[in-house]
Parts: sequence; C-alpha cells; structure tokens
Amino acid sequence: MKTYYSRLSIFLFFLLSPLALLAQDGTALGRVTGTVVQGPQKTPLGFANVVLLTPHDSSLVTGATTDISGKFVLERVPFGSYTLRVSIVGYPTKFVSNVAVSQDNPTVALNNVAMGAANTRLSEVEITAERELVEYDLDKRVVNVSQDISAESGTVADVLQNVPSVTVDIDGNVSLRGSSNVTILVDGKRTSLANLSMDQIPANLIESIEIVTNPSSKYDPEGTSGVINLILKEDKNLGLNGTATVNVGTFENYNTSINLNYGLGKLSLNGGYDFRHRTRPGVSSTFTTYYGDSLDYTYLDQVRERQSLDINHNFRLGADYQLSPKHAISASAFYRTDYEEDTGDLLYRFLGEDRGLIGTRTRQTEEGEEGYNMDLNLGYRQTFEREGQELTADLVYTNNADDEESEWVDQNMEVLTRQYTLTNDKNRRFTAQADYVHPFSENSNLEAGFRSSLQRLDEDASFYDYNYEVGQFLFNDTISNRFVYDEHVHSLYANYSNKFRSISYQFGLRAEQTLTTADQRTQDMVYENDYFSLFPSLFVTHDINDDNKVQFSYSRRINRPRSRFLNPFVDRSDRFDVDFGNPQLNPEFINSLELGYLKYWGSSSFNVSTFYRHTTDQIQRLRRPAVVTEDGETFTRLETTFINLASGASYGVEFAGTHTVGNWWRLNGSLSGFRTDLNDSQGDTELSNSQFSWNTRVNSTMTVWKDLDIQANAFYRAPMATIQGRREQLFSADLGLRKDVLDKRGTVMLRVSDIFNTRQWNFVSFEEGVFRSESNNRRQSRIIYVGFTYRINSDAKRERGNDDREDGGDGDFEF
Repeated sequence: MKTYYSRLSIFLFFLLSPLALLAQDGTALGRVTGTVVQGPQKTPLGFANVVLLTPHDSSLVTGATTDISGKFVLERVPFGSYTLRVSIVGYPTKFVSNVAVSQDNPTVALNNVAMGAANTRLSEVEITAERELVEYDLDKRVVNVSQDISAESGTVADVLQNVPSVTVDIDGNVSLRGSSNVTILVDGKRTSLANLSMDQIPANLIESIEIVTNPSSKYDPEGTSGVINLILKEDKNLGLNGTATVNVGTFENYNTSINLNYGLGKLSLNGGYDFRHRTRPGVSSTFTTYYGDSLDYTYLDQVRERQSLDINHNFRLGADYQLSPKHAISASAFYRTDYEEDTGDLLYRFLGEDRGLIGTRTRQTEEGEEGYNMDLNLGYRQTFEREGQELTADLVYTNNADDEESEWVDQNMEVLTRQYTLTNDKNRRFTAQADYVHPFSENSNLEAGFRSSLQRLDEDASFYDYNYEVGQFLFNDTISNRFVYDEHVHSLYANYSNKFRSISYQFGLRAEQTLTTADQRTQDMVYENDYFSLFPSLFVTHDINDDNKVQFSYSRRINRPRSRFLNPFVDRSDRFDVDFGNPQLNPEFINSLELGYLKYWGSSSFNVSTFYRHTTDQIQRLRRPAVVTEDGETFTRLETTFINLASGASYGVEFAGTHTVGNWWRLNGSLSGFRTDLNDSQGDTELSNSQFSWNTRVNSTMTVWKDLDIQANAFYRAPMATIQGRREQLFSADLGLRKDVLDKRGTVMLRVSDIFNTRQWNFVSFEEGVFRSESNNRRQSRIIYVGFTYRINSDAKRERGNDDREDGGDGDFEF
C-alpha cells in the first residue's frame, strides 16, 4: 500500500510544479488588504470570496478568499480605480466602490469590510431554476446528476437505474437498449475511471451523464449500442467553494466526500476526496438438469452464500490556466486505491432421476484484492478570431493494477483439497488526440482530428496445490497462466455539417488501423489480428419549428472483444461451472440506423425513437457441458466461453417524456420495446433465438413543502433473449427525501434503495436434449441511507438573491 501512496505523491508533485511556476508570472504593482466582518461585535467571516472588478464593465482583475480570521490580501493589482465585491452564502453581497491603487498609494488597507445582516431579503420573490433529471435532445439524453437524490449517497449505477434505455446488472455492468457493449467515457476520454464498473464510481464526482445512442464519426466507434459520457464536476467560479458530504447506511455501508474549487484570476483549481466502505452480502443458486444417462446423477443443485467488503479511497486534482485570451492549458489527476475481501460457501447437492440425494460436496473460498487506478491528463485549447474556430489537444495516461489472492477448500466426503491462486493484473493505456473545428459560416462547419491509443494488458495467474505430505502449497504449472494483450488503434476523422433552410445535415468518415497481439505466454501461443476499418456516419435533421424536430441518423460501429473474452485462462472458483476466453475472437461490426422525433410544449417534452442494429460476428456467451478428469476424478461440468455469431439484429421503438405540474411536481418516464434475433451454427448444432422484450421506468419528484423534495422511481424489464436462453424479468423501486437546511447551505437526505427487495438477476440457459440450467442471483439491495451535505460558499439550487452596495452605484442580480 505504501507503494501506491508514493506514486500518488510523485505524480501530484510533477502535476503542480509547472502550474505553480505559471501562476508566478506578471509583476505585482499594488495590493489591497482588509478584513471581512459581520454584526455589532465585528465577528470575522472566514472563507468569503473577495474579488476586484473594473468599474466600467465589471471584468475580473483578481480575487482571493478570506482566511479563518476574515483577512484577505489581493496581490499584483495594476494601478487604477476598482470596485471590491465580497460574497458568502447566507449574506447579501457587499460592494465597495472607488478602491484606488496608485503609485502614491500602492497598498490600500480597507480595514474592516462589514457585511449586512444574514438572511436579508430584497424581495419575497423566489427564483427557481430547477433542471430536469433527464433532458432530451435528438442525438442524446443528458442526466443532471444533482437532481437525483440517489446521487447524494450512491454510485453512478444507482443514477443510471433511472435513465431511459439503460439497465445495470448485479455487478454494475451497463447495457444500453439491450446490449452490454457500451463505451464508457469520462469527459470524452477513455480513462481508468471508465474501466471500473458503474457501482464502483461515486455519483457525487459526476456533474452530468450524456447518453449518445448513435454517435457521429467524431466519436470513438467502439461500442455496439453507443456511448455513455460521464462529465466530472468542475466549478470555475472565483474564490473558494465546494461541498462536503457524509452518508451512513444499513449493513455497514457508509461514505464521505469533499469537493473543493478555487478560482483566482487566470488560474482555477479543483480537487476532491471520497471514501467508501461497502458490504454486499449475497446469495446465488443454480439448478442444472443433464439429459442422457452418461452420468451418475441427473440434477445438480448449487447454492452459494457470499460476504463482500469493499473499501476505496478516491483522490482527484485538476487545474486550468489561461495563458492568454486565446490559449489555455489544463491538467488533472485521479488516483484510487481499492481493497476488497470476499468469502463464500458453496454447497453442491447431486440428485438422481427421482430427485433423491446421491451425495454432497462443499467449497469454501476466501479472496483478498488490493489495487489502484491512476489517470493523468494534460490538455491544450486554442481559440481564434473567427467565432467557433477551435483547436484542442489532449494527452491521457492511465494505469491500473490489481493483486488478488484466493484460497479454496474443497471437501468431497472425507477428501479435502486446497488450492491457492495469486493473480496480478496490469492495464496501461496512453492516448493522444487532437480536434479542430473550422466554421465557414454560421451553419457550415468542418471538424477533423486524429487519435492514437496504445494499450497493454498483462494478466498473470499462478496456481498452487496444497501437498499434505510436505505441508505446503506447491506451484502447479499445468493450470497457471500468463496472458499479455497489446492493442494499438490509430484513427483519423472528418465531419462536415451545413444547413439548407430548415434541414440540417452532417456527414463524416472515420478511418482506423488496429493492430492487436494476444500472447498466451504460458502455452507459447500468439494470435495476431490486424485490420483496417472505415466508419461512415450521416445525420439529417428537419426543424419543423422551434418545438418540433425530426432526425435520421446512421453510423457504423465496432465492438472489440475485451481481454476477459480473449484470455483462455480457466476460472476454477467453481469446479462444476467454469468459464474461459477465446483468443481467436474477431471484433463485431454494427450498422446502426435511428429515426427520432422530439416535441416540446410548455413545460413538457415528448421523444419517440425507432432504431435498427445489424451485427456481424456478434460476440455471445456459449455454455455447454463437458466431461473432464481432475485429480483422478472424472466428472461433468458446465463450460462457458465466447463465440462470434454469424449475425444478429435488434430493432425497436422508444417513447420518453417529461412533464411539470405547476412548480412542485416533475415527472419523467419511458417505455421501450425491442426484438432481438440471434443466429449461428457451431459444428453440427444450429443456434438461434428470438424474443421480444420491453422495459419501462418512471421518476417522480415532488416539492411537497418548503425546500422538501420527495423522489420516487420504479423500473421494470421483461425477459430478454440470449443465444442459449434468456435473462429473466427484473423489477425495483427506490424512494428518497431531501430537505434544504441552514438557509440552504446544507441538505439532509434520506434514501431507501429497492424498497420492495425485488432486485435480483436470474438467467435460464439450455441446449435441447443436452442440459437446462436456471440461475438466481441477488445481493443486499434494500439499504437505508441518511446523509448530510454542506455547501461551502456555493449557491444553492433554489436561492433568493440580494446585494448590498456601499458608496452608491446600481445593484444587479447574479445567477
């Protein structure tokens, strides 16, 4: 663990050093000092925002935040006359005019700057600017995370449960329109944060989530069903502001976080820390029927109980510096440490044809894992004289590492078998990209850019068997495994857009060269797969009027197999149900078409979309029984691997809408129906399956009392087809309450997830005349959270405005 914190210290030092040097440029000509106080006792006010403005256009000159004793110092002030503005949550804004800094008076001491009485109101008019939880556009949906009460204490997976078209499984993996092949981005980039499952990412790090179901050729074409882009929080207001949150939940679930932003002229800093302690007890069962008479048993009944502990720390730091009016640089770092413990007890019951008990077997598992994730980002942005003309460039380095230890104890009658594994996984990626936008006119634009990504995954698993004669674990080289996967992707793209009357259009093309090597080093097997691909896209939009829009879109996409799909390493945590990858998998290619209609009226919106996806070489799981011999024992087990199907298709329609009743009730909901067709042949076996599926969800937020919100949401998903069976139905509902306190500087939250305790993930798989398997999985999902959030110099979402101006002048509201 010390190694991880050493790495953190090193990269934070290198990140901040150049920014500190940049912040030292310029010459200090003068300074303004003072102390901010309030009340008759002249009590100092710490952490107030103090800024100096030019009187003719109120542009920023410099700024600072008062210390704990209310003192402030504004350095590097050019000679001239200014207006000083002081603001802090809960007090009317203070203005001090005619602050003159000159050669004769280079240091201006204002002494005490007295704030007006707290809670002073200029009027009783409450300014409300609530954003919808989900906002719809023709090409994307935007989820405003701050409007979801689950974001106060939960993860991104909890928020995505309320998003149309999106489903999240028991492990936090996301599906979009029935497909789990979704590209996750963070601020438009692939980072280590995006590699985590969604139930591992704290929702309070996220400002908004963009769901893009049919991206243009500007986007990375990876992902069958589209892109989910997580936009991190970043506040560039002057001075110090932020939030601090603590949440406590049942079953030993708790978390705390602090996010801070500091703006000072050309430099803005943001950072945060999040700590999470989570337990996830669960139970799963599988009942398998084997057809035929080659086995001593007909049925296998498996029940597993599991206890899981997850402790993680998340650190993030970012900086933006305006080199000049047209040039800016940015840098950010993210570091996460993670510690996990898992214990499980698995019971096997072998049953005869009459379901009478033939025998039992037990398996105990203990697992521990330590890991870290690190992201380093460096960005550059240049604007030009022509409005909209822009050049951006980014360098991204990500590094993930996990060390996992597992010990299994298997007992069959009086025979005891012990195994120990040590797994070391490393994932490194370096990405360089640049994007350029050149406007020819108000409606005509050319976009072009390149992207290069270099990735290496190194997965090393060592197996040890316990030898009772010598009393120690001995290395087993027959099942140990090391798998190294290299993937290099180089791409160029160009998009052109224009408008003719009410018709807007965009067409583009992306070209990619992919170089991959799958190196199974243990068995000295190397698989190379290099290919060149073109990804066209077309968008046509008809603006019928300001409230009615229609759009048609087409794009070609790719889904490259993940490393766990490729790695032939056999996971033996359950000896009767194993899985392994297929290093000869090809990527799947998708042609996606979509037609959408968007209608606004008043405070309501309605969106309907029809879509069709055709996939070649579609990747699916294949599950089959196999007779194997291990440790002198011959038995039958289920083996799961991955195959390329000949073809697959999915098509359907989605309805989504929002509606506001008065100023106290906000509703949004969706209904989606789609059909999936899968076809393939494996040897002499024809595999095909088709099924219609649908899902619906509704979210209701009511302001039933002053600053008290009640939010309820429910979700239902009908059964869905797989190549050898189906995923069963899923239903869940959540409830949350949120109340602003302390003059809206604080918020108290109460949330209950999965009120009816119905959230479980069940599957059926079968092959005619061979086997049928039914699996039921659930984790503790009904959890009660109580939390408190305090805003540090941050505006509340619903805020009354007022100002207090000294020495004359005109007051104005700031939003």
